[in-house]
Amino acid sequence: MNLKAFIPTPAEFGREALILLGGALIAAFLMRQLPSVRQYIREAWGEPGGHT
Repeated sequence: MNLKAFIPTPAEFGREALILLGGALIAAFLMRQLPSVRQYIREAWGEPGGHT
């Protein structure tokens, strides 16, 4: 088993980090611009910290 195949290079790690950050920014933008999307997500997932 080649362990190096599982460890990403710095370039691969940076690329994945940018993809993740970009997706989070797009999601935040859409939630801010479209109140119906925000309401749908709240109904589907519930409020943060709403469970005990």
